[in-house]
Amino acid sequence: MISTKNGETKTVTCTEQLDQAARMVQDIAYALANRVDNTTLTELMLTSRKLERLSERVNAANLGAVKISHDDDS
Repeated sequence: MISTKNGETKTVTCTEQLDQAARMVQDIAYALANRVDNTTLTELMLTSRKLERLSERVNAANLGAVKISHDDDS
């Protein structure tokens, strides 16, 4: 379950949420690139890549289309 810009929520698949998380971590890494040390930047990029690989493995297990809803969060 993710929140949209207007404050509403929508149900997404596991793959969509993992991909969104990977992009978010990449965005943070790029935004902080000139402000953090190389180790921190590397860890951010590795985290992003790990999320991408997790998404691939979830898809390979045929679980990528599983919906994440509000009931699953509790």
